[in-house]
Amino acid sequence: MLELLHKDLSAREISKTLNVSRNSVAFVKESYDKCDKDWDEICLMNDDEIYQLFYPHTFRPRNRFAPVDYSYVHSELKKVGVTEMLLWEEYCEKCNAQGLSHCCYATFANGYKRFIADKNYTSHIEHKPGVTLEVDWSGPTMSYMDPDKQEQQTAYLFVATFPYSQYTYVEAAASMNQSDWLSCNVHMLEFFGGTPVRIVCDNLKTGVIKHPKHGDVVLNDSYLSFAEHYQVAIMQAQVKKPKQKASVEGAVGKIARKIIGMLRNETFHSIEGLNSAIRKVLDRLNDKPFQKRNGSRKTIYELEERPYLRPLPMLPFEICEWSYNHKVGPNSHIWFHKGQYSVPSSYINKYVDVQYNSSLVCIYASHQLVAEHKRIPTGIRNAKRTEMSHLPYPIYTPDTMESTNTTRLCLM
Repeated sequence: MLELLHKDLSAREISKTLNVSRNSVAFVKESYDKCDKDWDEICLMNDDEIYQLFYPHTFRPRNRFAPVDYSYVHSELKKVGVTEMLLWEEYCEKCNAQGLSHCCYATFANGYKRFIADKNYTSHIEHKPGVTLEVDWSGPTMSYMDPDKQEQQTAYLFVATFPYSQYTYVEAAASMNQSDWLSCNVHMLEFFGGTPVRIVCDNLKTGVIKHPKHGDVVLNDSYLSFAEHYQVAIMQAQVKKPKQKASVEGAVGKIARKIIGMLRNETFHSIEGLNSAIRKVLDRLNDKPFQKRNGSRKTIYELEERPYLRPLPMLPFEICEWSYNHKVGPNSHIWFHKGQYSVPSSYINKYVDVQYNSSLVCIYASHQLVAEHKRIPTGIRNAKRTEMSHLPYPIYTPDTMESTNTTRLCLM
Protein backbone atom coordinates (compact mmCIF):
# COMPACT_ATOMS: atom_id res chain seq x y z
CA MET A 1 0.00 0.00 0.00
CA LEU A 2 2.82 2.41 0.82
CA GLU A 3 4.50 1.71 -2.49
CA LEU A 4 1.30 2.31 -4.46
CA LEU A 5 0.51 5.45 -2.46
CA HIS A 6 3.99 6.74 -3.28
CA LYS A 7 3.08 6.23 -6.96
CA ASP A 8 0.03 8.50 -6.47
CA LEU A 9 -2.61 5.77 -6.96
CA SER A 10 -6.01 6.47 -5.48
CA ALA A 11 -7.44 4.57 -2.54
CA ARG A 12 -10.05 2.96 -4.82
CA GLU A 13 -7.37 1.71 -7.23
CA ILE A 14 -5.19 0.38 -4.42
CA SER A 15 -8.20 -1.38 -2.87
CA LYS A 16 -9.00 -3.18 -6.12
CA THR A 17 -5.35 -4.00 -6.86
CA LEU A 18 -4.50 -5.49 -3.44
CA ASN A 19 -8.01 -6.78 -2.66
CA VAL A 20 -8.20 -4.88 0.63
CA SER A 21 -10.84 -2.59 2.04
CA ARG A 22 -10.71 1.16 1.31
CA ASN A 23 -10.86 1.81 5.06
CA SER A 24 -7.55 -0.03 5.49
CA VAL A 25 -5.99 1.98 2.69
CA ALA A 26 -7.34 5.23 4.18
CA PHE A 27 -5.90 4.31 7.61
CA VAL A 28 -2.45 3.62 6.14
CA LYS A 29 -2.56 6.83 4.07
CA GLU A 30 -3.55 8.90 7.13
CA SER A 31 -0.79 7.32 9.25
CA TYR A 32 1.74 7.87 6.47
CA ASP A 33 0.82 11.57 6.23
CA LYS A 34 1.17 12.01 10.01
CA CYS A 35 4.49 10.19 10.45
CA ASP A 36 7.74 12.14 10.39
CA LYS A 37 9.50 9.77 8.00
CA ASP A 38 9.71 10.14 4.23
CA TRP A 39 9.59 7.38 1.65
CA ASP A 40 13.35 6.91 1.43
CA GLU A 41 13.63 6.33 5.18
CA ILE A 42 10.76 3.86 5.13
CA CYS A 43 12.43 1.91 2.31
CA LEU A 44 15.42 1.28 4.61
CA MET A 45 13.23 -0.18 7.39
CA ASN A 46 12.41 -3.90 7.74
CA ASP A 47 8.89 -5.31 7.86
CA ASP A 48 8.64 -5.37 11.66
CA GLU A 49 9.80 -1.78 11.97
CA ILE A 50 7.30 -0.59 9.39
CA TYR A 51 4.51 -2.56 11.05
CA GLN A 52 5.39 -1.06 14.42
CA LEU A 53 5.35 2.39 12.88
CA PHE A 54 1.76 2.05 11.66
CA TYR A 55 0.36 -0.33 14.31
CA PRO A 56 2.25 0.55 17.52
CA HIS A 57 -0.51 -0.80 19.80
CA THR A 58 0.25 -4.39 18.75
CA PHE A 59 3.78 -4.04 20.11
CA ARG A 60 2.79 -2.99 23.61
CA PRO A 61 4.23 -5.32 26.25
CA ARG A 62 1.71 -7.85 27.50
CA ASN A 63 1.22 -8.93 31.10
CA ARG A 64 4.14 -11.30 31.59
CA PHE A 65 3.93 -14.44 33.72
CA ALA A 66 6.57 -16.06 35.85
CA PRO A 67 9.06 -18.08 33.77
CA VAL A 68 8.79 -21.87 33.78
CA ASP A 69 11.85 -24.00 34.53
CA TYR A 70 11.38 -26.56 31.76
CA SER A 71 14.63 -28.36 32.65
CA TYR A 72 13.06 -29.16 36.02
CA VAL A 73 9.80 -30.17 34.30
CA HIS A 74 11.68 -32.49 31.98
CA SER A 75 13.54 -34.24 34.81
CA GLU A 76 10.39 -34.63 36.94
CA LEU A 77 8.36 -36.17 34.12
CA LYS A 78 10.66 -39.20 34.22
CA LYS A 79 9.29 -40.15 37.63
CA VAL A 80 6.32 -42.49 38.05
CA GLY A 81 2.98 -40.74 38.57
CA VAL A 82 4.21 -37.29 37.48
CA THR A 83 2.22 -35.57 34.71
CA GLU A 84 2.33 -32.18 33.01
CA MET A 85 -0.93 -31.23 34.72
CA LEU A 86 0.53 -31.98 38.16
CA LEU A 87 3.66 -29.92 37.48
CA TRP A 88 1.56 -27.03 36.14
CA GLU A 89 -0.56 -27.05 39.30
CA GLU A 90 2.58 -26.97 41.44
CA TYR A 91 3.90 -24.11 39.31
CA CYS A 92 0.64 -22.16 39.84
CA GLU A 93 0.81 -22.71 43.61
CA LYS A 94 4.37 -21.43 43.68
CA CYS A 95 3.44 -18.33 41.66
CA ASN A 96 0.48 -17.58 43.94
CA ALA A 97 2.67 -17.90 47.02
CA GLN A 98 5.15 -15.39 45.54
CA GLY A 99 2.47 -13.01 44.28
CA LEU A 100 3.35 -13.60 40.62
CA SER A 101 1.07 -14.25 37.66
CA HIS A 102 1.17 -17.67 36.05
CA CYS A 103 0.49 -18.92 32.54
CA CYS A 104 -2.42 -21.14 31.57
CA TYR A 105 -1.99 -24.89 31.10
CA ALA A 106 -2.04 -24.66 27.27
CA THR A 107 0.85 -22.15 27.32
CA PHE A 108 2.70 -24.36 29.82
CA ALA A 109 2.28 -27.48 27.63
CA ASN A 110 3.18 -25.68 24.37
CA GLY A 111 6.28 -24.22 25.97
CA TYR A 112 7.39 -27.69 27.05
CA LYS A 113 6.86 -29.02 23.52
CA ARG A 114 9.11 -26.26 22.17
CA PHE A 115 11.68 -27.09 24.86
CA ILE A 116 11.93 -30.79 23.97
CA ALA A 117 11.90 -29.96 20.24
CA ASP A 118 14.90 -27.67 20.69
CA LYS A 119 16.72 -30.29 22.77
CA ASN A 120 15.72 -33.10 20.37
CA TYR A 121 14.58 -35.35 23.23
CA THR A 122 12.64 -38.43 22.22
CA SER A 123 12.98 -41.67 24.20
CA HIS A 124 13.20 -40.06 27.64
CA ILE A 125 9.92 -38.26 27.06
CA GLU A 126 7.94 -41.23 25.79
CA HIS A 127 9.01 -43.73 28.45
CA LYS A 128 9.37 -43.52 32.20
CA PRO A 129 11.84 -45.71 34.09
CA GLY A 130 10.47 -48.87 35.65
CA VAL A 131 6.96 -48.54 34.20
CA THR A 132 6.81 -50.63 31.02
CA LEU A 133 8.46 -53.94 30.11
CA GLU A 134 7.91 -55.27 26.57
CA VAL A 135 8.06 -59.02 25.86
CA ASP A 136 7.77 -61.13 22.72
CA TRP A 137 9.02 -64.21 20.90
CA SER A 138 11.79 -63.57 18.39
CA GLY A 139 11.17 -64.52 14.77
CA PRO A 140 14.71 -65.87 14.17
CA THR A 141 15.42 -69.15 15.95
CA MET A 142 18.45 -71.17 17.03
CA SER A 143 19.08 -74.91 17.38
CA TYR A 144 20.67 -77.44 19.72
CA MET A 145 21.37 -81.17 19.71
CA ASP A 146 18.92 -83.17 21.78
CA PRO A 147 21.02 -85.71 23.76
CA ASP A 148 18.13 -88.20 23.94
CA LYS A 149 16.94 -88.08 20.34
CA GLN A 150 20.38 -87.27 18.88
CA GLU A 151 18.89 -84.82 16.41
CA GLN A 152 18.73 -81.07 15.95
CA GLN A 153 15.93 -79.30 17.82
CA THR A 154 14.65 -75.77 17.26
CA ALA A 155 15.14 -73.27 20.09
CA TYR A 156 12.81 -70.28 20.25
CA LEU A 157 14.12 -67.01 21.69
CA PHE A 158 12.14 -65.12 24.31
CA VAL A 159 13.04 -61.40 24.38
CA ALA A 160 12.19 -58.78 27.03
CA THR A 161 13.23 -55.11 26.94
CA PHE A 162 12.76 -52.03 29.10
CA PRO A 163 12.04 -49.15 26.66
CA TYR A 164 13.64 -46.52 28.91
CA SER A 165 17.08 -48.12 29.33
CA GLN A 166 16.86 -50.69 26.50
CA TYR A 167 18.12 -53.26 29.03
CA THR A 168 17.36 -56.66 27.47
CA TYR A 169 16.82 -60.24 28.58
CA VAL A 170 16.95 -63.24 26.23
CA GLU A 171 16.24 -66.91 26.92
CA ALA A 172 16.02 -69.93 24.64
CA ALA A 173 13.05 -72.25 25.06
CA ALA A 174 12.33 -75.66 23.61
CA SER A 175 8.83 -74.59 22.51
CA MET A 176 6.45 -71.65 22.52
CA ASN A 177 3.77 -73.35 24.59
CA GLN A 178 2.21 -71.87 27.70
CA SER A 179 4.51 -73.60 30.17
CA ASP A 180 7.68 -72.30 28.48
CA TRP A 181 6.14 -68.85 28.07
CA LEU A 182 5.38 -68.58 31.79
CA SER A 183 8.77 -70.04 32.72
CA CYS A 184 10.51 -67.40 30.60
CA ASN A 185 8.43 -64.65 32.23
CA VAL A 186 9.39 -65.86 35.71
CA HIS A 187 13.10 -66.07 34.81
CA MET A 188 12.86 -62.62 33.20
CA LEU A 189 11.69 -60.94 36.43
CA GLU A 190 14.37 -62.79 38.41
CA PHE A 191 16.97 -61.48 35.94
CA PHE A 192 15.76 -57.88 36.30
CA GLY A 193 15.46 -58.22 40.07
CA GLY A 194 12.06 -56.52 40.34
CA THR A 195 8.65 -56.02 38.76
CA PRO A 196 7.48 -53.11 36.59
CA VAL A 197 4.07 -51.47 36.59
CA ARG A 198 2.96 -53.20 33.39
CA ILE A 199 4.10 -55.79 30.87
CA VAL A 200 3.25 -55.24 27.19
CA CYS A 201 2.98 -58.48 25.22
CA ASP A 202 1.81 -59.58 21.80
CA ASN A 203 -1.55 -61.23 21.14
CA LEU A 204 -0.10 -64.71 21.47
CA LYS A 205 -2.42 -67.59 22.38
CA THR A 206 -0.26 -68.59 25.35
CA GLY A 207 -1.14 -65.29 27.04
CA VAL A 208 -4.26 -63.83 25.44
CA ILE A 209 -7.46 -65.74 24.74
CA LYS A 210 -9.03 -63.01 22.61
CA HIS A 211 -8.52 -59.34 21.83
CA PRO A 212 -11.85 -57.97 20.52
CA LYS A 213 -12.20 -54.62 18.76
CA HIS A 214 -14.65 -53.57 21.44
CA GLY A 215 -14.58 -54.63 25.07
CA ASP A 216 -11.95 -55.95 27.45
CA VAL A 217 -9.06 -58.19 26.46
CA VAL A 218 -9.34 -61.69 27.94
CA LEU A 219 -6.20 -63.31 29.40
CA ASN A 220 -5.93 -67.04 29.94
CA ASP A 221 -6.10 -68.21 33.55
CA SER A 222 -2.42 -69.10 33.89
CA TYR A 223 -1.12 -65.75 32.64
CA LEU A 224 -3.71 -63.97 34.77
CA SER A 225 -2.49 -65.88 37.84
CA PHE A 226 1.07 -64.87 36.97
CA ALA A 227 0.02 -61.21 36.81
CA GLU A 228 -1.82 -61.43 40.14
CA HIS A 229 1.13 -63.13 41.84
CA TYR A 230 3.56 -60.37 40.83
CA GLN A 231 0.96 -57.57 41.04
CA VAL A 232 1.70 -56.41 37.49
CA ALA A 233 -0.70 -55.25 34.78
CA ILE A 234 -0.68 -57.13 31.46
CA MET A 235 -1.24 -54.86 28.45
CA GLN A 236 -1.71 -56.35 24.99
CA ALA A 237 -0.51 -54.53 21.89
CA GLN A 238 -3.22 -54.09 19.27
CA VAL A 239 -3.25 -56.37 16.25
CA LYS A 240 -0.84 -55.20 13.53
CA LYS A 241 0.44 -52.38 15.78
CA PRO A 242 4.17 -53.17 16.22
CA LYS A 243 4.93 -49.58 17.26
CA GLN A 244 3.06 -50.20 20.53
CA LYS A 245 6.00 -52.43 21.51
CA ALA A 246 8.67 -50.85 19.34
CA SER A 247 11.51 -51.39 21.82
CA VAL A 248 11.22 -55.18 21.90
CA GLU A 249 10.66 -55.24 18.12
CA GLY A 250 13.96 -53.38 17.72
CA ALA A 251 15.69 -55.61 20.26
CA VAL A 252 14.60 -58.67 18.29
CA GLY A 253 16.59 -57.45 15.28
CA LYS A 254 19.64 -56.68 17.39
CA ILE A 255 19.47 -60.11 19.02
CA ALA A 256 19.29 -61.75 15.61
CA ARG A 257 22.42 -59.91 14.48
CA LYS A 258 24.39 -60.18 17.68
CA ILE A 259 23.56 -63.38 19.53
CA ILE A 260 22.51 -65.64 16.67
CA GLY A 261 25.29 -64.33 14.43
CA MET A 262 28.04 -64.66 17.04
CA LEU A 263 26.98 -68.20 18.02
CA ARG A 264 26.24 -69.45 14.52
CA ASN A 265 29.34 -71.68 14.33
CA GLU A 266 28.92 -73.31 17.75
CA THR A 267 27.12 -76.58 18.48
CA PHE A 268 25.09 -76.96 21.66
CA HIS A 269 24.12 -80.30 23.17
CA SER A 270 21.41 -79.06 25.52
CA ILE A 271 19.06 -76.14 25.99
CA GLU A 272 20.95 -75.29 29.20
CA GLY A 273 24.25 -75.04 27.33
CA LEU A 274 22.63 -72.80 24.72
CA ASN A 275 21.24 -70.48 27.39
CA SER A 276 24.62 -70.29 29.09
CA ALA A 277 26.24 -69.10 25.85
CA ILE A 278 23.39 -66.68 25.20
CA ARG A 279 23.85 -65.13 28.66
CA LYS A 280 27.53 -64.42 27.98
CA VAL A 281 26.81 -62.67 24.68
CA LEU A 282 23.83 -60.87 26.22
CA ASP A 283 26.00 -59.45 29.01
CA ARG A 284 28.37 -58.06 26.39
CA LEU A 285 25.46 -56.51 24.53
CA ASN A 286 24.04 -54.86 27.65
CA ASP A 287 27.48 -53.59 28.70
CA LYS A 288 28.30 -52.08 25.28
CA PRO A 289 28.25 -48.23 25.37
CA PHE A 290 25.56 -46.41 23.40
CA GLN A 291 26.61 -44.51 20.28
CA LYS A 292 24.22 -41.57 20.71
CA ARG A 293 23.65 -41.69 24.45
CA ASN A 294 25.84 -41.65 27.51
CA GLY A 295 26.40 -44.93 29.31
CA SER A 296 25.24 -48.43 28.40
CA ARG A 297 22.03 -50.37 28.80
CA LYS A 298 23.19 -51.87 32.08
CA THR A 299 24.48 -48.66 33.66
CA ILE A 300 21.34 -46.70 32.82
CA TYR A 301 19.19 -49.56 34.08
CA GLU A 302 21.09 -49.90 37.37
CA LEU A 303 21.29 -46.16 38.08
CA GLU A 304 18.02 -44.76 36.70
CA GLU A 305 15.51 -47.58 36.27
CA ARG A 306 16.03 -50.34 38.80
CA PRO A 307 15.29 -48.06 41.82
CA TYR A 308 11.73 -47.65 40.49
CA LEU A 309 11.02 -51.40 40.26
CA ARG A 310 8.98 -53.07 42.96
CA PRO A 311 10.59 -55.96 44.89
CA LEU A 312 9.84 -59.53 43.91
CA PRO A 313 7.55 -61.59 46.16
CA MET A 314 9.11 -63.96 48.68
CA LEU A 315 8.18 -67.03 46.61
CA PRO A 316 8.41 -67.25 42.81
CA PHE A 317 5.36 -68.01 40.73
CA GLU A 318 4.69 -71.74 40.42
CA ILE A 319 3.75 -72.64 36.88
CA CYS A 320 0.47 -74.55 36.63
CA GLU A 321 -1.87 -75.64 33.89
CA TRP A 322 -5.65 -75.89 33.78
CA SER A 323 -8.05 -78.59 32.74
CA TYR A 324 -11.78 -77.80 32.66
CA ASN A 325 -15.17 -79.44 33.03
CA HIS A 326 -14.48 -82.64 34.96
CA LYS A 327 -17.66 -84.30 36.25
CA VAL A 328 -17.66 -85.56 39.85
CA GLY A 329 -18.75 -89.21 39.82
CA PRO A 330 -21.07 -91.03 42.24
CA ASN A 331 -18.04 -92.17 44.26
CA SER A 332 -17.14 -88.49 44.87
CA HIS A 333 -14.04 -88.69 42.63
CA ILE A 334 -13.04 -87.22 39.28
CA TRP A 335 -10.93 -88.85 36.60
CA PHE A 336 -7.83 -86.87 35.70
CA HIS A 337 -4.80 -88.14 33.72
CA LYS A 338 -5.75 -91.82 34.22
CA GLY A 339 -6.17 -91.44 37.98
CA GLN A 340 -8.94 -90.53 40.44
CA TYR A 341 -8.99 -87.65 42.92
CA SER A 342 -11.62 -87.15 45.64
CA VAL A 343 -13.93 -84.12 45.86
CA PRO A 344 -16.36 -83.23 48.69
CA SER A 345 -19.54 -85.25 48.26
CA SER A 346 -21.66 -82.10 47.94
CA TYR A 347 -20.25 -81.72 44.42
CA ILE A 348 -21.36 -85.14 43.13
CA ASN A 349 -22.70 -84.89 39.55
CA LYS A 350 -21.33 -81.32 39.27
CA TYR A 351 -18.49 -80.05 37.09
CA VAL A 352 -15.18 -78.81 38.48
CA ASP A 353 -11.92 -77.39 37.06
CA VAL A 354 -8.43 -78.70 37.77
CA GLN A 355 -5.24 -76.69 38.21
CA TYR A 356 -2.14 -78.89 38.23
CA ASN A 357 1.62 -78.99 38.02
CA SER A 358 4.24 -81.71 38.40
CA SER A 359 3.50 -82.26 42.11
CA LEU A 360 0.00 -81.00 43.00
CA VAL A 361 -3.57 -81.26 41.73
CA CYS A 362 -5.94 -78.50 42.90
CA ILE A 363 -9.67 -78.80 42.22
CA TYR A 364 -11.84 -75.70 41.91
CA ALA A 365 -15.60 -75.23 41.86
CA SER A 366 -16.99 -71.78 41.01
CA HIS A 367 -13.46 -70.35 41.27
CA GLN A 368 -13.07 -71.67 44.84
CA LEU A 369 -10.55 -74.29 45.93
CA VAL A 370 -12.44 -77.37 47.18
CA ALA A 371 -9.75 -80.07 47.16
CA GLU A 372 -5.98 -80.44 46.94
CA HIS A 373 -4.00 -83.66 46.35
CA LYS A 374 -0.51 -84.81 45.59
CA ARG A 375 -0.32 -85.78 41.96
CA ILE A 376 -0.23 -89.48 41.08
CA PRO A 377 3.21 -90.29 39.58
CA THR A 378 3.40 -90.57 35.82
CA GLY A 379 3.04 -94.14 34.54
CA ILE A 380 0.71 -95.33 37.32
CA ARG A 381 -2.84 -96.00 36.11
CA ASN A 382 -6.17 -96.27 37.95
CA ALA A 383 -4.69 -95.08 41.25
CA LYS A 384 -6.72 -93.01 43.73
CA ARG A 385 -6.07 -90.02 45.93
CA THR A 386 -8.83 -89.97 48.55
CA GLU A 387 -9.40 -87.73 51.55
CA MET A 388 -11.77 -89.39 54.03
CA SER A 389 -13.57 -86.14 54.91
CA HIS A 390 -14.75 -85.89 51.30
CA LEU A 391 -16.81 -89.09 51.53
CA PRO A 392 -20.29 -89.36 53.06
CA TYR A 393 -19.53 -92.96 54.08
CA PRO A 394 -16.40 -94.91 55.19
CA ILE A 395 -14.36 -96.83 52.69
CA TYR A 396 -15.38 -100.50 52.67
CA THR A 397 -12.54 -102.98 53.25
CA PRO A 398 -12.59 -106.75 53.94
CA ASP A 399 -12.43 -105.95 57.68
CA THR A 400 -15.36 -103.58 57.35
CA MET A 401 -17.38 -106.18 55.41
CA GLU A 402 -16.62 -108.89 58.05
CA SER A 403 -17.63 -106.55 60.88
CA THR A 404 -20.86 -105.70 59.10
CA ASN A 405 -21.73 -109.41 58.54
CA THR A 406 -21.05 -110.22 62.25
CA THR A 407 -23.36 -107.42 63.32
CA ARG A 408 -26.12 -108.76 61.07
CA LEU A 409 -25.76 -112.29 62.56
CA CYS A 410 -26.02 -110.96 66.11
CA LEU A 411 -29.14 -109.08 65.24
CA MET A 412 -30.70 -112.20 63.76
